[in-house]
Amino acid sequence: MWSYKLFRIGALVLALLGCAHLLVHFANNAAKPANGTAAQLREVMYGYKENIMGTMRSQGEIFDGLTLGFSVFMLTVAAIGFTAPVQRKTAIVISASLLVMLVISLAYWFILPTVMIAAGLLCFAGSAYLDR
Repeated sequence: MWSYKLFRIGALVLALLGCAHLLVHFANNAAKPANGTAAQLREVMYGYKENIMGTMRSQGEIFDGLTLGFSVFMLTVAAIGFTAPVQRKTAIVISASLLVMLVISLAYWFILPTVMIAAGLLCFAGSAYLDR
């Protein structure tokens, strides 16, 4: 019973994280820079393009792609969590993936995505543990 609930709660946590991340991405791209320094940083990030393997890309475009990719990844794992039958194997695979994301988050990101990833990891790991 609790294995099922934790599995679905983990999926919900990841869906919320994916949606929130997507909304913040679009809000930040629409927002105007707060001051001259922020405007200059945005210009450097998006204005200077390099030839990366035959394609002209700016660091801002690469960052945007990774941001959208993160949202799609979280929403995809959430969709799997909502549609897949609750099984120990599935919970272990999702937990392993979230553990890797948690390590990356601890090294490179800030507290909110780290906490959400950790919450999802705990739910799926708990589901795997209880489904014995």
